[in-house]
Parts: sequence; C-alpha cells; structure tokens
Amino acid sequence: MKLKKSTKFMFIIWGILIIINLLAKVFHGAVDFYIAHIFPCISSIWSHISNIFPFSLGEWMIVAGIVLIVVGLISFIGFMIFAKGRRKKIAGIYGQIYGWILTWLFTVVTSRFFVLYQGTQLSQTIETEIATEDILKVYQMLVDGANRESALIARDEDGYFVMTDNLMSEAKECMSRLSQMYPQYGGWYPNAKPIYHSYFFSQQNLLGIYYPFSMEANYNPVVYPVNLPVTICHEFTHLKGNIFEDEAGYYAFLACMTSDSADFRYSAYISALEWFEPHFEDDETAWEKYFEISAQILPEVDRDMYTFVPEDYWEEHKEKEEFIPTDVVSQTADVVMDTSLKVNGVIEGSHSYHGMTALLMHYYLEGDTLQ
Repeated sequence: MKLKKSTKFMFIIWGILIIINLLAKVFHGAVDFYIAHIFPCISSIWSHISNIFPFSLGEWMIVAGIVLIVVGLISFIGFMIFAKGRRKKIAGIYGQIYGWILTWLFTVVTSRFFVLYQGTQLSQTIETEIATEDILKVYQMLVDGANRESALIARDEDGYFVMTDNLMSEAKECMSRLSQMYPQYGGWYPNAKPIYHSYFFSQQNLLGIYYPFSMEANYNPVVYPVNLPVTICHEFTHLKGNIFEDEAGYYAFLACMTSDSADFRYSAYISALEWFEPHFEDDETAWEKYFEISAQILPEVDRDMYTFVPEDYWEEHKEKEEFIPTDVVSQTADVVMDTSLKVNGVIEGSHSYHGMTALLMHYYLEGDTLQ
C-alpha cells in the first residue's frame, strides 16, 4: 500500500523531531545557544498572539483537545458501525486529522519543553554540598527579612496580607531590573492570566503554570495573594526559556527582591522560607537549631507561609466544584510531575525543586549573582 504524500511528510517531521531530541541530549552547548537566542523569538511571537485573548488560551486549548478526543472517538465508532462501505476512507481521514494534530503537539513540546531540559542547569555549576551551619545562617537571614518586611505590608481586619501595589506592572518591572543582571530575562512580557478552572488547579496545589502551547504565564487567582508576586515572576522566567523549577524559583526570588514594593519583597521571603525544612530532618542538632530560629518567626508571618488559599475556601467550593476527590487529584499530579521531570533528565524528580536552596546559599554566602 502506498503512503500519501502528506503521510510521508508527517513521518519525516517525526523523524526529524526524534533526531533533534536525541541530539539535544548530547550537544548541550547548542541547546544553550537555542535557549539564549532562538527560543526568545519563538516565545515573543506566540506570546504576542496569545496576549490578544483576555483569557488563558492554553487552558482552553486543553479543554478543546479533551472535547475533540471524546467527540472524535464517538463519531469514529459511529461511522465504523453505520458507514460500512466507506470505513477505509473514513479511517484514513481520521488518521490524517489526528496524525497532524499529534505532529503539531510533538513539535511544540519538543521546541518549547523537551529541548529546554537539555540546557545547562545552573545548580550543576555550583557546589551543592553546603555546611549545615551555613544553611542555618541563611535561614536566619530569611527569617529576619520576612519579619522586617511584614511590618511594611498592609493587612485586613483579620490580619491577612493585602496586595496594595499593581501586581502585573510591578512584576514586569521586576523582570526588567532582573535583566540588568541576567540579559536572558530582558524584553517584552505579556500579561499573566488567571486560570478559569481554579478549583481543579488548587486541588493540585498549583500556584501557576506555563503553557508551551500558547506561550502564556498563568496563575491561580484564588490563592492567598502573598503568593502571587513571586508566582508571576516565576512563570515569566519560563517564557524566557528557563524550564528548571528550582532556577525559576531562584530567579523569581531575585526579581522580587529588586522591587521597591514591600509586597514583592515579602512574597520573595515567604516563598524562600519553605525550602529549608527538609535539610534538617536527619540531623537532630541542626533540627533543634532550626526550630530555635523558626520560633523567631512572627505569628502573622508563620500564617502567611502556610496559607495556600483563603480560609474556608475548600468548604465553600467543594460541593459544587469537586468532581474528583482532592487527594486523588493531588497524588496523581505529584506522580505526573515527578515522572515528567525524570523523563526529561531531571533525575531528582520533584525533589529538584529543593535545588533553590543551594542557589540561595550561593547568593547569600558568596555575595554575587550566578551566570
């Protein structure tokens, strides 16, 4: 049986993409060049397009994809049952349509996701074996900083954090200032967009998400607002080719720390403090010292650290929005994330997020920025 020209072309594209993915695992220097000089152009073009839409285009593309799969499967079965004389032709049409959709998806995830994981990882260029006393020293600095900034922010009548600065414009300004140290983060940024299916994302404990299909930075609008400044800056770094989560967290921290806004600086401190606890679990002496320092955290700061969504959020939304139990969604999301990272060469999986601690150590103890 002869293959159609379009099918042959499709196979050629898949072959090229497979070769690109294999070569990226070997030629890391070429990937670094791609990230620094080519990916920003791709990102800018698609971000300008998606920015036309006031909603998260990537989120609704996923919804449309799910609908397309369901409707397509039902209609295909229907045709196979009732269109007996045209089954071969119909199967060919469906094969072409879904084949090209998969080809587009593979192209997108290769150029905007898979390849990025093969670039030089910043945490691999520094010493990650750090003395416990140094980790405790930096932890003390962060606790002092969070307590200090807490006195400068606004709170409501119940003592909860209130955002007073313009979230989007200040986040872009932060990234602009960050680019003075790291040129990679210069240039134009779209508006970060709130996701619509916020309850489902909250079930996964997601603060934000980067959609490679539409090149958008998205955030969960229902989370406690102290999380938003650093979250938006985090997602902005992904638009510039930084795919590693620990590095995105580190650069978002630095970006927020450049701000004249206490809201942004406080958000940076809150985000950083949570990374330290796992480092002391196997050292009883360090664990005791960790608790001594933690006892210095102001009550309102401690509450801000451990508030993910507003009080009573789960009770108010569970009955009308929970289609799948939260523990199932959360556990599934953790497995998917861990597997995705390991498949893309991040051996530590979800634990790679803790690499941010090593980067912060270098920043505070060495007193310089990382290139």
